Amino acid sequence: MTAHSMDHPIAGRRRQIKLAVPVSLFFVGGFWAIVLLSCSAGLTGPARYFYTPLAFMVAAVLFVRFPAAYLVHVWWLWFLTPFVRRVVDFHSGWTEFSPIMLAPYVASLLMIVTLIRFLPRLNQRDMFPFAPILVGLGLAYPIGIMNAGFSPATFDALNWFLPVIMGIHVAFSWRSYEKLKISTEQVFLLGAAVVGGYGIYQFFFLAPWDAFWMRVVQMDSIGKPAPYEVRIFGTLNSPGPYADMLAASLLVALGAAGRLPWLAGMPAVVALLLSLVRAAWVGFAAGLFLLLAKMDMSKRAKLVAAVVLTIVSALPLLSIEQVSNTVTTRLETMVGSEAKEDQSYKDRVHFFQTFIVDALSNPFGMGIGATGVATKFANNGQMGEHGVVDSGLLEVPFVLGWLGGILYISGVALLVRSAFTRKWSKHDGFATVANAVALSVLVQMIFTNTLTGFIGTMFWSFIGFAIAAERHWADKADQADRADRVSGSARGVPSR
Repeated sequence: MTAHSMDHPIAGRRRQIKLAVPVSLFFVGGFWAIVLLSCSAGLTGPARYFYTPLAFMVAAVLFVRFPAAYLVHVWWLWFLTPFVRRVVDFHSGWTEFSPIMLAPYVASLLMIVTLIRFLPRLNQRDMFPFAPILVGLGLAYPIGIMNAGFSPATFDALNWFLPVIMGIHVAFSWRSYEKLKISTEQVFLLGAAVVGGYGIYQFFFLAPWDAFWMRVVQMDSIGKPAPYEVRIFGTLNSPGPYADMLAASLLVALGAAGRLPWLAGMPAVVALLLSLVRAAWVGFAAGLFLLLAKMDMSKRAKLVAAVVLTIVSALPLLSIEQVSNTVTTRLETMVGSEAKEDQSYKDRVHFFQTFIVDALSNPFGMGIGATGVATKFANNGQMGEHGVVDSGLLEVPFVLGWLGGILYISGVALLVRSAFTRKWSKHDGFATVANAVALSVLVQMIFTNTLTGFIGTMFWSFIGFAIAAERHWADKADQADRADRVSGSARGVPSR
């Protein structure tokens, strides 16, 4: 075998990875160009109805031909769809149930094809924990239909099922791991720059569509619809998911190389602080701790330097009086006597004391659709009694019941344990970042349910990346071992 023929597969993989960038620019960039031009031309009315079908058509093409670009498309839909909805509603009138918001869901539905295709392989050791999770959710769906109704249960099923299916899709796409890894890293870095930068702009110059949306939804917890008085939510619908996206992006940036991480890090740090989401701050700290713990001394020193330089680069913005006062006031509520006097802390303690009986008293659970945004379907567009549940740890048994909750929690525990005890991918920096992102999301379950909806897609997809990385590097090791045996046989050396 010649050196040229040996290098050919590697060269082919490099060409494929490079190809993913123009494909993403053509399809994903083309989609957003159409949306932007339509809104700029005053065609927000038609955009309300063509946005989701067009997003699905682009997703279908990419899903079949370009898996890395498909994942990029799905991520951008999650990042920017709420922003598009606000712009459209501002110019064309408010609608409680906007078809625009379905775009990331319908694009993600294509991953059910992966689930159906590989369903028999869920009995494999690293994939088996997904089985009890799907069974637990499957048991809760019909109960949700009976208790909440078909529409609330079906809508909420998307929030519970699709993130899990996305994790399965990424895990079974391990043969494209390198392309998926590079694309995901790039989309989170660019996303941090765009979404983080917009959030900072939002703090200083609140856009009219954002102020309009705040007045309509009357979400008092995110401040007042005025500059300097808003808890920024960027291009998303609320500060929580926005902060978690930025925290994940920062962890990705700290594990990446090149100039883009530095450009993304500065706005992400400032925007994360201005979101005032303490749970996301705690989650980021947990993820950062894991990165430090998993790295060797040389990489650990580089990581510390990266953290310091990112903070230093953000100092000009953090030193602005309005920014520093806002962040400092929030930080004071996390330490000392101020923490216990904080109204949010008191409300959360009261919620735990009163809700724990409801969460654990029903062995069958209330079913999918009993909590969250889904409660609006049966409550004239307003959040129902359990529209906001301030603890993911309690929401799981409340929705899934005893059996479903045990199946779901045990599956999550097995996946996390296997991700943190991997063998082959321990020297892969992105695999370590994937574990850090998953941990940063998981530790926030005490505050809210971070395993569903947009935040859930980050947890499950990065768990999928941890599995895909392990399979990828195990396959590389097997290939190297086979090559050694073939080489040894050619030289007359007995195989082991």
